[in-house]
This record gives sequence, structure tokens and C-alpha cells, in this order.
Amino acid sequence: MTESTLTREQEDRFQTLAASSYKKVFSLAYRLSGSRTDAEDLTQEAFLRAYRGFESYQGDRPFENWIFRIVTRLYLDLRRRTNRRVATVSYDAPLRPDGSEDGVYFESADHSPSPEARVVEQHFSPELEASLNALSPEQKSLILMADVQQIPYAEIAEKLNTPVGTIRSRLHRAHRQLRSSIEELRRQMKPCPAS
Repeated sequence: MTESTLTREQEDRFQTLAASSYKKVFSLAYRLSGSRTDAEDLTQEAFLRAYRGFESYQGDRPFENWIFRIVTRLYLDLRRRTNRRVATVSYDAPLRPDGSEDGVYFESADHSPSPEARVVEQHFSPELEASLNALSPEQKSLILMADVQQIPYAEIAEKLNTPVGTIRSRLHRAHRQLRSSIEELRRQMKPCPAS
């Protein structure tokens, strides 16, 4: 790791801003990832990157928005890496060439719903829930920020470092896809008239 080039005053300011926003940053990372471990990693990496790039931080903008953008980008990078990686594991294959199993334990995947999924299950109809889950992670995230959390478009645009017009058009497409999916599900669930 390289030596810090921040002045003492900049370091103090960063520490103050980081301490005041830590819980919100962790909360965002947790909502995005649905995993405490991933949220801790995302939060740590976000603050590390923010510290390294603090000289470029423009003090006229809210620090939270700046670091939220960093967390969101890190999360999207994590999703891309995870989606590219396909690992096959055989529970039948020996773990070591010599066949010994000293201290080796399997952990099955945690299939319990994420906090985000629990909110969706508790407050949304089955059609809406299924349709939301059919969206891409980016579309679902946009809809949850805009429609559930009621975050203004300008703030979403700033968090994602994307123009407001782009956010509006992406949300419009996501809403259109969501409506179409719900209508299709309702058509499929409608009883057929007796002949």
C-alpha cells in the first residue's frame, strides 16, 4: 500500500465524513448484496477507495452520494464477476488426492431470502414479486430505489453517476417490462371458460 498523500486536515475531514456515513454505507451495501459478508467487504473496499481518491472529492457535493456511487459500482462489478464464474462442485469426489477428509466440511448455500426479498414477499402480490424477480438486477435495483425507497431521480442519477434522462428512460423500460410481465402472469392464471 502506498503512503498517504492527504494533508492532516484532509485526513481529519475524511475520518469525520466516513464515521458519520458508515452505517448508511453498510446499509446500502447490505440491501444491494443481501449478504452480511459481502456488505462488509463492499463497505471496507468503498471506504478504502474513497480514502485513496479523497483528493478528487468535490466538497460542494454530499459525501454520502459520492461514496454511495462507489459502493454501487463495486456491487455491480461484484455481480458481473459472480455471474461470469461458474463453479461445479461434486459432493461425491474426494477432496484430496489421498482421499483423506481431515477437517473438511461442506457448507450448503444459504437459500433463505435476502432482506430485500423478504420485503418484497411481505408487501407485494405474487405477480409483482415474480415479475420483479424476472427483471435484471440493475432494473430491479432502479425500481426499488425509485418506487419503494422513493429516492428522487436526481439523487439516483448522482448515486449511479448517470444522467437523469438515462435514469428516466431505464425506469420507463423497466416499468413497461414489469407491467407486461404482470399482465402475462394474470392471463396465464385466469381460468379458461368452459366450452
